[in-house]
Amino acid sequence: MNNKKYATYLFDKIKRLSFSNPGVTRETYGKGENSTHKFLIKELKRNTHSLDIDYGGNFLGIHKGRSEKIIVIGSHLDSQKHGGNFDGLAGVIMGIILIKTLKENNIKPHYSIGVMGIRGEESCWFPYSYIGSKIAIGQFDKKLLHSLKRSDTNKSLYYHINKSGFDAKKIEQGKVKFNLKNIRYFIEPHIEQGPVLEKKKKPLGIVTGIRGSFRFRDAKCIGEYLHSGATPIDYRKDSVVAVSTLVNEMNLYWKQQLKKGDDLTITFGQFFTDFEEHSFAKSAGLVNFCIDVRSNSKKVLEITKKQLLKKIKNIEKNTKTKFKLGKETNSSPALMNKKLVKIFDTYSKSIGTDSEIMASGAGHDSSVFANYGIPSLMLFIRNKNGSHNPNEYMGINFFMDVFKVLHGVITKKM
Repeated sequence: MNNKKYATYLFDKIKRLSFSNPGVTRETYGKGENSTHKFLIKELKRNTHSLDIDYGGNFLGIHKGRSEKIIVIGSHLDSQKHGGNFDGLAGVIMGIILIKTLKENNIKPHYSIGVMGIRGEESCWFPYSYIGSKIAIGQFDKKLLHSLKRSDTNKSLYYHINKSGFDAKKIEQGKVKFNLKNIRYFIEPHIEQGPVLEKKKKPLGIVTGIRGSFRFRDAKCIGEYLHSGATPIDYRKDSVVAVSTLVNEMNLYWKQQLKKGDDLTITFGQFFTDFEEHSFAKSAGLVNFCIDVRSNSKKVLEITKKQLLKKIKNIEKNTKTKFKLGKETNSSPALMNKKLVKIFDTYSKSIGTDSEIMASGAGHDSSVFANYGIPSLMLFIRNKNGSHNPNEYMGINFFMDVFKVLHGVITKKM
């Protein structure tokens, strides 16, 4: 089976394994993610010299090169609920295709080549980013093993890791299975989750950096339910007015920072009143909402948080309401390795593959490896309809275009 047909087979097989009409569902340490890992491990074993699984269920298969140092190709295999089939999965399949090609052609590259399938990147299942990659490098906060609860079961991460057949106790002890000193580079092929490559009709994006974030997932504003006709404006404690004011002021602040040249996004992705108590004839006494702020600059994130808290304080005073932001989660911005960016950019041009040098607006596992000190790079694959939705679409020809660049760099430039 040639590479294009084999890649199509793998994508189709995993779509069937994790099908959840509409789209796919590969929940972290759940049926969809577990079955995907199990199937790809079986496929990978056909072409690797060794394969290991760590205490958190991440796998690493290796094709030996002339050096013990490893270039790891990898990404995550979980998905959003009713998400798309290509987000994360494309990177692991590309690594599998690469190793298959090296074996079939009896190619022994300078570096050994690893394929890593990573657990739990999507934070919709547990309210925490990069669970698997942080476990892989020994940077996971052990206290979270018991406090993090999965959104659909309300059972702990500790429980789900063990239920899936792995060893949460070893993670709690700080144990790491993989030899991190041997990882020379980490490369993450991934669909682009925005519209840039599709609009510019380019198959490949070479990523320079990944945004970090701070998030308040369970924020609320508490006011008072008051009669809509009998309560004058000066007596109101309206939560909808308060949160709407915050949304508007932060949106204006975002536009101001963009004009200054700062990288920033601010999103209020959820905004809802209490359906059991809200009414046509009342001002709202409660609004639940969330805030997601992202930037490639740690300084911009810090300043934006100060502005957010300052604005909230003023709005509380003016509206007689009270904001409770709840627990904060965050991730650090990461720069991709400049040497790798240059190598891939130069090579893609040399073979006539049109590419775009760009930053990533979304977070990815490669940021964890980069911030740990492992030189890292992301390769974006042209993709339609964004991601995190059932309509996500990646043309197999674009996948093969990016594979051609990766294969060429690995065998000719490294």
